[in-house]
Amino acid sequence: MMNEKDVIKSIATNLSEKRSAAALNNYEVLYNNINYANKLLDNFINNIIHLEKDIENKIKISDNVNDEFKTNASSKFYFRDIIPRILLNDIEVLKKFSLISKGDDITGIDVKNVHFLKKEFIDYSEFVTITRQTLDSLVSDAYQMILLDEKEMNFHVLTSLKSFELYATKSIRQSLFNEEITHALDEFDNLNYNQRVRGVESNITKCSKKTFGEKLDFIFGEIGLISDTNFIDELKNLFKFSSEFTHIGYISTFFSSAEQTDIVFGSNLGPYLLSTENFNELKYEIIETMIKFLVTVYMASISKTLETIFCTKYSEKIIEEIEEYIKNLMGYVNTRNNEYYFFIREGLIQSDQTIELPCMCGRINNWKSPHDLSDIYCKSCGSKFNLIEVEGNPGYIMTSSGPAKVIGSDVPDLAEMSFEERKELFEEWEKILSDTSADNKLKGN
Repeated sequence: MMNEKDVIKSIATNLSEKRSAAALNNYEVLYNNINYANKLLDNFINNIIHLEKDIENKIKISDNVNDEFKTNASSKFYFRDIIPRILLNDIEVLKKFSLISKGDDITGIDVKNVHFLKKEFIDYSEFVTITRQTLDSLVSDAYQMILLDEKEMNFHVLTSLKSFELYATKSIRQSLFNEEITHALDEFDNLNYNQRVRGVESNITKCSKKTFGEKLDFIFGEIGLISDTNFIDELKNLFKFSSEFTHIGYISTFFSSAEQTDIVFGSNLGPYLLSTENFNELKYEIIETMIKFLVTVYMASISKTLETIFCTKYSEKIIEEIEEYIKNLMGYVNTRNNEYYFFIREGLIQSDQTIELPCMCGRINNWKSPHDLSDIYCKSCGSKFNLIEVEGNPGYIMTSSGPAKVIGSDVPDLAEMSFEERKELFEEWEKILSDTSADNKLKGN
């Protein structure tokens, strides 16, 4: 059992001088994937901008909304102004996240100026902090949009206003704090400590879920994803990890600022540094997680809100459009870092031929002799390739997803075949598939 001396010794000896780092990923793949993901982010933001404008226009028309939102006789009426504003706020947060998530500018980088790619404390702090801000803000807003509860929204906004008021300049106060808002803040100030700080229900406010984790669990339950515990845990872990950087914790600062020799590596893109690869490895993992959060959680929360506010005629149409967009976007995301199988003619490996390995992301990877097995992955998206050798000159192999050319076979690629030839091949595949299905039924499979 360790005592306090043992623990402080382990900290002093292991966490005061940074160990040598290792490059365990491929910078070219990371660079390509980050740029690809960033384009998806920009596409997502443009979609949200379009959606917000549509909602803002439609929500003004009373005939489009359900009864409790129609007139100011109900306090729900005021969410018709608030929801578009929440979306506009989120758009600004997402724009900043997208800007800071952009890939490295490697234009003109050579061995002499490769130090411009060095990644240090400021790079980690800036990127991971905006990640935390984005995740925290969008989860909080998704929570409010799903709830559509007056007291919850009052607490959320008044707490924000109270913090803002403490150091606001005269100009800022002039633009925000009119007599009506000042009166609302006075009412908030008159609440007791538990009501004002801990969110215990009052006559004007309440906060049922205070922490990030509580709000996230609630959202997942409301949108039907509560069983996806792995993704809930992933988002909670990302929040905790990013909070360490936001609060400038000991380990985050030590890791990102400790002096060390930065090794220069080479790639098809040009030279880069060890710190460049390490930073981009983390960067891509975070961006990928955030995109998944946006399409599966945040967008689902918006759909839930629209379902509550709008009449069925409008909500069904817009929700259908959102679901189609989510499906397409996740399809784009899922083309990265996959595992593909290729059929290849026996004897081609270790020959002097360059073997073309086409990836689903669109890149043709030229695998050159002597065909190093550690090099069979897509240089664009990082997908892994597995090769299955086939004897002779078989032409095409019939798989569950269609005919596939055996690489190296003396037959044309599917894209090079005439319409009639392709039609004949697929008819043969359908017959084989049908016969296989019939055999399985007879066998009771």
